Amino acid sequence: MTGEWDVAEKRCENGHFIDESWDICPYCPPDSGPAGDLQVVKPRRGDDEPPAPRREPDRYARRGSGGSEPPERPVAAPPHTVAASRLELESAQTLRYVVGWMIGLNGTIRGESFPVRMGRNVLGRSRSSDVMIHDEQASAHHADLVYRPEEKRYILMDHNSTNGTYVNGVEIEPRRDLVSRDIVTIGSHKLLFIALSDFGLSWDEDGELR
Repeated sequence: MTGEWDVAEKRCENGHFIDESWDICPYCPPDSGPAGDLQVVKPRRGDDEPPAPRREPDRYARRGSGGSEPPERPVAAPPHTVAASRLELESAQTLRYVVGWMIGLNGTIRGESFPVRMGRNVLGRSRSSDVMIHDEQASAHHADLVYRPEEKRYILMDHNSTNGTYVNGVEIEPRRDLVSRDIVTIGSHKLLFIALSDFGLSWDEDGELR
């Protein structure tokens, strides 16, 4: 049994309670009708303005700058070149062929061999000498041994040393040609000289073996 205060159980599609005899919900806005019955919605600020065109990112834009210039490419430094004639000259100066040997016979150089090369060879106490002799009686630059390929000569020259330079027990004044088996004395040290030419071999000015 129902009374006049009973709650209606019928609902519209939007969930409003309505009387069972109603086919249209008075609480819902009409779906269609004249323009004056439609709900007017005011646009929000900015909605009436047309959307701004989308700007594509500049692929050339550099980080930390607002410009659109393409990034600068590093410029490689030009390769360091040297004239061929200079290289050939340096190579010719560094290639000093062996033309003989000096062999230590006593003291601190006993049993050691020192190559004698084309051009000038320095004998003395200095560490930069070609033939270094640890002897207090030897000067830093004691003597020079020079090979001349055009003459095939080995010339020993004293370099104004304090104690002189001796060959086979005789002091040279100021130079002397050396031949194989000559014994050179500097200070208290003796060295045996051996020439490559004794083996029938020699180098010419162009570095060719003859």
